[in-house]
Amino acid sequence: MNKTAEVILRNVKKIVNASGALSCGDTVIAGVSGGPDSVALLHILSSLRHELGLSLHVAHFNHGWRKSAKTDEYFVRRLASEWGLSCSCARRSGRLVKAASALEERGRAQRLQFFERLAKKINARAIILGHTQDDLVETVLMHILRGSGLQGMRGMLAHRQIQGIVLIRPLLGIRKRDILAYLKRNRIRYRQDPTNQRARFFRNRVRLELLPFLEKNYNSGIRTALANLADTVYVDYDYLEVEARKVFGRMAKYVPDNKAVRLNRKAFMRQPEAIKRMLVRLAVERVQGNMNRLTLAHMREIEDMLSRRNVGSIIHFPGHLRACVGESCLDISRAGNLPE
Repeated sequence: MNKTAEVILRNVKKIVNASGALSCGDTVIAGVSGGPDSVALLHILSSLRHELGLSLHVAHFNHGWRKSAKTDEYFVRRLASEWGLSCSCARRSGRLVKAASALEERGRAQRLQFFERLAKKINARAIILGHTQDDLVETVLMHILRGSGLQGMRGMLAHRQIQGIVLIRPLLGIRKRDILAYLKRNRIRYRQDPTNQRARFFRNRVRLELLPFLEKNYNSGIRTALANLADTVYVDYDYLEVEARKVFGRMAKYVPDNKAVRLNRKAFMRQPEAIKRMLVRLAVERVQGNMNRLTLAHMREIEDMLSRRNVGSIIHFPGHLRACVGESCLDISRAGNLPE
């Protein structure tokens, strides 16, 4: 085994074990598109499954974006069969949308929903995906261009919880070129997605145009710099979130019947700005299950509303959420579901 393969295997074992959620005998799902990253991941997990004591199940989601999608699905099914693994596949539902950003977002959401449903069906403890350091770097840069805060600049996380299931990305520390070298050395075939070369998609433009331009004209080590930025921000954000959750536990009241969170207004106003914003994020997460689409503009609206002491003022968020100021509280709830 060469050094590259040793590094990849060691990194995968480290990340999988670091999740702390897996035990001997557990079932895990490997998301496999048929592309080089996910095929390499599947090969690695297959070779490690007995050592890690895991039962491996392959999952493939057919987006139906191109004519070769059915061939990709067949390829994954056959590969799983050749390697003695069970496999489940699903296909996109609904019509294709024209906007590239909406197409990507809907595709990611439907794929993840399929993985979550499958995990519950087969009682899998984790979903393992093949995103590499290249994907991490692209994501960080995309989020910076969109004006993201600390949460977005973390990029992708090596492991996180989704609906009680652990999502693990063990290849985030591995470059794409090393994955390709691993596949070549082991003579493993894979599929190529032609849509990865289309400038229609934002991520593709970042990968094919912006990153090479930055490498050539500004910083030849931009990829390493962005990966290091993600790691630094992750550590800082993690500490901030831990501290905010302590405060949240003391001052927040969840009202299950109304699906609302009530924050003590006086205690809220005493907090540093960073903690205030995190408390709002945690309240939104508690109400709707995630912090998606919550922007800095929303945070500033809430801060302005509280500073003006406008009792009864309401701010509406995406996802049918709203924040309402009371005499002694700040309520975050579904529209129409404010606690008494």
